[in-house]
Amino acid sequence: MPRVKEFDEAEVLDQALELFRARGFKHTSFADLVDELGVSRQSLYDTYGDKQALYQTALKRYLDRGLDNIRRKLDNDTPVREAFAGFFEGMISGSCANGSPGCLMVNSMVELAPHDADTRALAQTHAREIEGIFVTRLSAAQRKGEIAKAKEPVALARFFYHTILGLAVASRALGDKESLRQSARLALQVLD
Repeated sequence: MPRVKEFDEAEVLDQALELFRARGFKHTSFADLVDELGVSRQSLYDTYGDKQALYQTALKRYLDRGLDNIRRKLDNDTPVREAFAGFFEGMISGSCANGSPGCLMVNSMVELAPHDADTRALAQTHAREIEGIFVTRLSAAQRKGEIAKAKEPVALARFFYHTILGLAVASRALGDKESLRQSARLALQVLD
C-alpha cells in the first residue's frame, strides 16, 4: 500500500523556493532543506528527486508566477508608457523591500546559468516568453499610435527585458530606489 504524503507538496515547494532565493543553490544544502522544510530526506527525494531537480521545479514555479504577474500588469488599456512605468515601479518597490532576496531567476542566471545547461535553457525560454509579452503590448500600442511606426517592437522588448535584468541586479546589490527609478524613467524615453 502506498504511503500517504504527510506534507503539502505546493507549500513545501514554496518554502524551498524561498530558501533557494535567499541563499542560492550552492549555499543551500540538502540537509538545510530537510531541516528548514520539516520533511524527511527520503520524502523529499521521493517527491522531487535530488537537490537539482527540486531547484528546477521551484524555479519553474517561480517563473510561471512571474509571467502571470507580468501579463496582469501589462494586459490592460492603460497607455503603454504608463503601463511600463507601473511595471518598473512595482519591480523596484518589491526588489528593494526590506530583506528582499531579489529575483530568483536573475539570481539563478548569475549563479548557475554559466555552468548549468538546464538553468541556462530555462533562462533563455523565460527571456523569450517575457519578450513575447512585451512585444504583444508594444505592438498593440504602436497600432494605437502611442509609439511611432519607426520603432521596432522586438528591439524595444529586448531592451526592456535587459533593463529589468539590470534593475534586478542593481536593486539587490545597491538597493537605492531613487537611482533605480531614475534609470527606469530614462529607459521609458525610448518610447518617445
